Amino acid sequence: MITDDDVFFHPPTSDHYSWAETNYFGFYIAEENIHVGAYVQAKPNLGAVLSSVTIFDGISNTPHEVLYSDCHMHLPMPEGNLDDFVLENGLAITCTKPVMDYHLRFDDKNGVSFDVTYKSLMEPYDIHDPAMDPLADQIHTDDVISNAAYAGHWDQTGHVTGTLTIHDKTYQVDCVSSMDHSWGLRDEKQLKNFCWMNANFENDTSIHCLWLVDPEQLDNYPAIVHGYVREGDQVYGLKAGTGKVHRNGYLHQFLDLRVEDVRSTVHQFTGTPMTSNPWLAWPLMYLTHSFCRWDKGGIKGWGEVQDLCKEDFNGKIK
Repeated sequence: MITDDDVFFHPPTSDHYSWAETNYFGFYIAEENIHVGAYVQAKPNLGAVLSSVTIFDGISNTPHEVLYSDCHMHLPMPEGNLDDFVLENGLAITCTKPVMDYHLRFDDKNGVSFDVTYKSLMEPYDIHDPAMDPLADQIHTDDVISNAAYAGHWDQTGHVTGTLTIHDKTYQVDCVSSMDHSWGLRDEKQLKNFCWMNANFENDTSIHCLWLVDPEQLDNYPAIVHGYVREGDQVYGLKAGTGKVHRNGYLHQFLDLRVEDVRSTVHQFTGTPMTSNPWLAWPLMYLTHSFCRWDKGGIKGWGEVQDLCKEDFNGKIK
């Protein structure tokens, strides 16, 4: 169960350098096919913070062709705690209501900035709480994330509003999206063969999924490991799911997904990427990121897909 204190740094359970605590917030301007991701990974045992602010548009197989990337590997740990901090790259995050609401600011002093508020639409979804997540006690031998990098982890859907400025143009932000928070041992090569995604529909419904990915069979998601359906202020954990994926290499071209919640209600939805690009959040991390237009029985939605789908991080060698 997530409590208000979980917004703060957690005492490391190990003195290993890889102990990390992370926040991720995504938001978008749907009519412009622009998606923004703000990611922070703090490593208290090293006294360093990684921060990646990325703005995705278009489709490309090369990471340097995204609209904007500001990734810093070794920023100094800020004073204070995770509820209110400012990083040297210009990213500042303040929690205005414990584990629920946040104020995000960024200014690179070179023409790119945002100022947005995130207001939660649900309680944090604890993937390790069986009372909340019907898949909390399952064990997948191929899941190298849930009990290590995600030893503590919640996902959450929220309403994001504010502004994004890219040089001389300012966009209004008004969308429903996801954030997450994690703490645990997170080695640079550890995250692989995993998908984190969300779909947010016009009928006040959201679907959030964490899937396994098989790099040898990239046309499907072999198992769902965690997730939920939010309908208004009600949240239902997912107990099963299957997924088909059409790709161009690693990039997504079309997704056909089916999930079943604890009520045995089945939700079928498809996704068409409006953007699809590699995201290199750190040197040994290869991620495919897509901002998708979703369709669920004629109801339109928007959201993102993040696939860690490359078994070997160092090139063509297998």
